[in-house]
Amino acid sequence: MAKTSWRERIFSGEFDRAAFIVYFLGAVVPLIGFGVVVDQFALPSLEDHQNELALIAGLVATGALTFGAFLALRRLIHAALSRMKRDNDRLAGLLEWSNALGDSEHVTDVLASATARAKELEEADAGYAFLKGDSDGLPALAQSTGPEAERLYTAHAGALEEIVRCSVESGRPAMRVSLTGDMAAAAVPLPANSVGQGAIAVLRHGSKPFDAGELGALATLASMSAVALHNADLRESQRNFFSHVTDMLVTAVDNHLGFHRGHGQRVAQFANRLGRRIGLCDEELSRLHFAALLHDVGMLKIDANQPMTRDACQKHCVFGHRMLSRIRLWRDLAPIVYHHHEWFDGHGYPDGLKGDAIPRDSRIISICDAVDSMTSAESYRTPRDLDAALAELERCAGSQFDPELVALFAALARDGLIEIGPPPKA
Repeated sequence: MAKTSWRERIFSGEFDRAAFIVYFLGAVVPLIGFGVVVDQFALPSLEDHQNELALIAGLVATGALTFGAFLALRRLIHAALSRMKRDNDRLAGLLEWSNALGDSEHVTDVLASATARAKELEEADAGYAFLKGDSDGLPALAQSTGPEAERLYTAHAGALEEIVRCSVESGRPAMRVSLTGDMAAAAVPLPANSVGQGAIAVLRHGSKPFDAGELGALATLASMSAVALHNADLRESQRNFFSHVTDMLVTAVDNHLGFHRGHGQRVAQFANRLGRRIGLCDEELSRLHFAALLHDVGMLKIDANQPMTRDACQKHCVFGHRMLSRIRLWRDLAPIVYHHHEWFDGHGYPDGLKGDAIPRDSRIISICDAVDSMTSAESYRTPRDLDAALAELERCAGSQFDPELVALFAALARDGLIEIGPPPKA
């Protein structure tokens, strides 16, 4: 049988029973013993009946006082334990939220999560996040949570914005209860070193003010939100840098080769369509997209003026892998780029991998690369029409290409879901 925790014992009534036993043994039993002694030895010696009654009344009053003291002490202890439980629940909620927040990719995700947690933590009717813009103006509403959040904000905008302003300017929590006693509001500032100045605020019905424990929990939430906002902002900056540098490299490859312009973008478009058809998640689609854009980046290491022999072309996979694997943001793309010229039957390069040993994304890019090379007017080959290109794909299915992926790609193309331009007229 599993042992119950102290918290479960306290709130299941065992604490009350234990306290009563202590009270009974420490106060009631001695009082009964004292009463017996009085009855046996003191009362017989008293001749005045009034004195007997006074002594008995004193004993009864002493018993009543001790019982009243027990009830008062019990109430105080229960109140303290209730506060402790609420504080522990808040702490557990904050820790749980902190772990979940670590994966937030965007600032908007952090704000939505923070306001929802603030509303839940303070048992409020609405949660709000305010952030300052680039100007020196007051913090503006950036996020709200709660079914009545918009209506409550409209009704109490002045009071809410006032405590947010006070909180941000003073760097301390601010609180206000409406004159009519129908609404209480509290706001805590984001730390000064956060991504943006602002505050987390909550509104709830009633005139009960927020206590120190509630304000402390809200302040802790604001501090954790500031860290999460910083991390999300950093991730967004990395993604922005990643996208721009990728575009620069793709343009550099086009300019370096002098032909097949736009090849990387077209291969990425085809790959995205095929990736969605096989059910890739957003993260997998993003990796496939950037790998497709950069699959020929190794060409930058090859002299564009030299003849493009098979040996020279084979080196671009190795060069591309070497370039990408040294950069942490692109490290996951390196194996995909390295193997995108492997053949399904093992006769490709650079390692001669076969079947499922070839990374799935490399097999996808191999098909899309071949289709664009066959159909693009910018290609080094005489372009083919869609039917001829698909016929060639299907002919090479099982040898050069993954047959299952070829079938899916051909179905997408014939359904018009992959746009492949016709060859130019002669």
